[in-house]
Amino acid sequence: MESQKFSNIELVIQRFVQGQASVEDEKLLYSWIKEDPGNRKRLFQEKDIWESAKLGTKQMNDLELDQWLSLQERTISRKLRFSGIADFLKVAAIIVISLGLGWFGRYLYAQQSLIYKTVEMKTVEATKGQLKEVFLADGTHVWINSDSELSFPSRFDASNRRVELTGEAYFEVKANEEKPFYVKTKSHTVKVVGTRFNVCEYPESHIIETTLEEGKVKIITGNIVHDLLPGEQSSFNTETSKVRIGEADLEIFTTWKEGRYEFRNEPLSKIFQIVERWWDVRIDYPEKLKNERISGVLRRYKPLEQHFELIEQLLPIDYEIDSDEITITEQ
Repeated sequence: MESQKFSNIELVIQRFVQGQASVEDEKLLYSWIKEDPGNRKRLFQEKDIWESAKLGTKQMNDLELDQWLSLQERTISRKLRFSGIADFLKVAAIIVISLGLGWFGRYLYAQQSLIYKTVEMKTVEATKGQLKEVFLADGTHVWINSDSELSFPSRFDASNRRVELTGEAYFEVKANEEKPFYVKTKSHTVKVVGTRFNVCEYPESHIIETTLEEGKVKIITGNIVHDLLPGEQSSFNTETSKVRIGEADLEIFTTWKEGRYEFRNEPLSKIFQIVERWWDVRIDYPEKLKNERISGVLRRYKPLEQHFELIEQLLPIDYEIDSDEITITEQ
């Protein structure tokens, strides 16, 4: 069964390394990578080979052809004047050496081009109503939540790996102690070696939450550095610059990537913000309901009406859905 599932993996790999992979391709690759850790290494080795191969330009190919034709003409004219096996071997040696130098020169050219190749910055945006997944050049897997944006280079430099985030994302970082991974938000930086963690910083919120599921990360804010251990969460208040570190319920803060958000005794204002992002709607509700707290589960693939029916059972409210506008009134 598994062999049938990955029967076309070679074509999927080809599309991925050429930058033409679809969302379905990336999901299949993720499953393939999780089945065997060696598959990840193979995938990104092939991507590196493809990137290097693209450096052989038409100008370089034409130059090699011209050199070969010129050498061939000189060789033929010299062969007419030479006699005996010794002279023929000399000519053959000249051809081999010249070709060897030509390919060696091309290799050096490719390596030099690889070093100085312009790094392209890419941005992936998950608009309201979307959840997106992306693989970075080093094999890091990122889930991007609705109304969020991730910027990253087409390849990382020799010393570190840096990305920039607005909104919320979950990271599964490929370990590399010599090349740390940095997530830069507007207000602070998360430094990683290899781990699984979630970062949430939406512009309308004054709280930045970093939740660690596995590994170890450092939260860097100005000159202040805080270490997080698995199962912990840091909450940084951008207004007071205070940091609070405590235990986190991972089911609440990391399962959104699966289309499920659990909330326990959360204010209605926060829940409505999530609903607005996930379903791309606007909710109008009385100010006095802002701090009402409820518990429950949001499921992204369930009809929106079901969630408001649940809220209606917990709080004395009425609701009306008109296209992408939802109006909440008190009973």
